[in-house]
Amino acid sequence: MHEKEYFAHLYEIASHLNKEFSLQAALNKALGKIVHLLNLETGWIWLVQNDNQSVYLAATYNLPPALAKHPERLSGWCYCIEKYLSNDYSEPCNVSEIICTRLKNIKTDTHDLKFHATVPLFVNDEIAGLLNLLSKESQQLSEEELSLLNTISELIGMAIQRTRLQESFGKTSSPPKGDNEVIERIFQPRLEALLANLQQLKETTNESGTEALNEALAQVEAMQQQLTLMKGEFTRKQSEENTPNEFYYPASPLTERELEVLQLVRKGDTNKQIAEKLFISERTVKFHISSIMSKLYAETRTQAVDIALRRGLLGL
Repeated sequence: MHEKEYFAHLYEIASHLNKEFSLQAALNKALGKIVHLLNLETGWIWLVQNDNQSVYLAATYNLPPALAKHPERLSGWCYCIEKYLSNDYSEPCNVSEIICTRLKNIKTDTHDLKFHATVPLFVNDEIAGLLNLLSKESQQLSEEELSLLNTISELIGMAIQRTRLQESFGKTSSPPKGDNEVIERIFQPRLEALLANLQQLKETTNESGTEALNEALAQVEAMQQQLTLMKGEFTRKQSEENTPNEFYYPASPLTERELEVLQLVRKGDTNKQIAEKLFISERTVKFHISSIMSKLYAETRTQAVDIALRRGLLGL
């Protein structure tokens, strides 16, 4: 697979997960792209119920007749669900590692499908679902493909969490006070890590894949902007219900890395100088500064430093 095609598919998957109105539609479209990208045959996605002890079928793609005509065969427990709910899966399992227990004893209409890869889905380090991808023969996905599946699982996890947050918001006349904390503790760090990983891939990618990777980066950045807008709206509505204070206090303190960045901002260093001193990319510095300003409710770098000094977050 050429790098340009590889990253174009990654962009499409991120796009579907970001723009579709319903989670089910997003998962179905993304699943089809994943199967096509890895040259597999079919797949399905399980999502975990709120009790964390049961699952439901959330999306399918290109099911063989043995399953499409007998949906009851996709209900109930199986080997991979049991292992997953027992916390035995923490990273993708290759196609060759698992024989599908739902198909192994069926003689007809299986399209010769037998083996599947299993990709665990997590939200805030908690089990959220399971992605199964099936192949006719036992095969090994490459390290590059497994790495891609890790990235895709992060995107799916964020789509799941975003949907849950939107549903929670829709059920109340005003957003729960914990929503800002969800954004700061879950979404922002995961987006920053994902963007940093994509940036690292970009630095090791030749020119043929750069354009598609830039599109993938732009798509994830758009998700980050949406979260910032949501967070701002939550803050605005909360401020209408409470007497405003001189300073707004974030739900969580700055991380150690953010404090390092802010100390260098205080010294007057540019993003490039900060990146060189901390051995990170300029893009990562930019993400940290955006996060700092968001948490401190600052509009400028200078204001962020001033607020941090008044709150005692930085030494005098």
